[in-house]
Amino acid sequence: MSIEIPTHETSGSHDPAAASAIAEDIGSMRLAGEMAHFPLVDLPQEILIEILQFSGNAHGGQANAVNPLFLARICRSWRAVVFGTRAFWQEVNLILNSRCSTQISLLEEWTSRAGGLPLSITIVDPDDILETLYSKELTCFLDLLRSLSPQTHSLSLETPVIFYDRWCDRGFIDYSWPLLSNLVLSTDLGSPELSDPSRQLDFLSCPILTSATIKSFYHSHIALPWRSLHHLCFVGVFCSELYDALESCPLLQTLKARGIIEDDNFSANTIDHHSLKQLTFELDESQGDCGQCCRLLNSLRLPELQTLVLKLGPSMPTSGFRVDIYPCISQSGCQLSELTIEGAALKEKVFMDCLRLLPTLDTLQLSKNTWLNAQGEFIGLGPTSLSLMMAVGHDGLLMLPNLKALSLMGSSVVFSGKLVLELLGSRWDKVEEDDGALATLQSVTLIPERENSSLWVWGANKDEQAIFETWRRQGYSVKVE
Repeated sequence: MSIEIPTHETSGSHDPAAASAIAEDIGSMRLAGEMAHFPLVDLPQEILIEILQFSGNAHGGQANAVNPLFLARICRSWRAVVFGTRAFWQEVNLILNSRCSTQISLLEEWTSRAGGLPLSITIVDPDDILETLYSKELTCFLDLLRSLSPQTHSLSLETPVIFYDRWCDRGFIDYSWPLLSNLVLSTDLGSPELSDPSRQLDFLSCPILTSATIKSFYHSHIALPWRSLHHLCFVGVFCSELYDALESCPLLQTLKARGIIEDDNFSANTIDHHSLKQLTFELDESQGDCGQCCRLLNSLRLPELQTLVLKLGPSMPTSGFRVDIYPCISQSGCQLSELTIEGAALKEKVFMDCLRLLPTLDTLQLSKNTWLNAQGEFIGLGPTSLSLMMAVGHDGLLMLPNLKALSLMGSSVVFSGKLVLELLGSRWDKVEEDDGALATLQSVTLIPERENSSLWVWGANKDEQAIFETWRRQGYSVKVE
């Protein structure tokens, strides 16, 4: 159950509207004076615990999930169940505020109710409250974290750098993390490095740590058991740091890198990585080029890669580096199921050649991309390319036979709306021999960038709108604007 620790027990749920709604429901059942007649009271305790835990997780683990302190106020019997069940107190979401000292005291009491069960601890300091704490208070806080470290299986910290500096001063190296499997470290929006460049937050001795997220923090300050990591996420990271991580993590299955920053004189040798299945590269918006990012991508040989997401800019590029994923795809021999490219300058023919290598593709999302011809001149995505992606050829074969969802948005095109209608009709119109099953391609979204789309003419009349509605009733999803 994920909760946000209030400053005192009577504060109830973090979400006043949700608390009010629940209170009204309770009042309508006359629980205040007739609890003995309410069916939940008669349930076996094991089932009641399951129901209450489900109510706490109904918000997807967000801080607004039902607080166990609030549940304990419903009635005396619920209070006994909540305070007598350790599992209700395993997850903590502590958002520090001006009453930080009281919150830290409550944190100690809260976690003690979990007994020896594994803990999931999230601490967020949006207003840098920890910078204002007296030395004694911060020391007590760090000592509490130290006492909880042996039973912490998930730890997420979003705090200013001074907290990590004091953590190192307070003997971080002596902490024990035998259960830690998921780690999130962030320096907020402050400095990405410790005051002493030689210092490290040493998690090398974590025997089961498999998932790590590093936000706005030089990863040289964080010693991780790289060779055992399966999932890694960076937010604000240099290309060189990504390269080092890929070299150091032979078991990595997912890598998400957002806010990639290109550093000077970056070079990359070929890396053969045989376990990576999902790769996301999202360039920092301040970057005007993606040359090093693409150089890094094309240095990788990823035979098991299934999902590739490249977000290189928030809008169509009008100049700059051309993105070519063909070397990575062709030399990896991977069979992607999902491909997303956003804000890239792509050579149309080279990209189509790349798609021919991916017959397993089931999701293709192209957004805000610029298309180039063989001479590098800016053009729109042509009718031949759209036909190759969508239509059945004269031989009855498809370039993308397993494609289920196609999305093309915010790019200039040089094909007409009439062509789109014909291509969809070739896939979705029923024939007498049809057994009623849906075609493989079931979802199409086409919203081109109008200003630079020379042949795109679309103003669906009533008959065409009726065709769209017929396809939707058959079970297809279609959005064409």
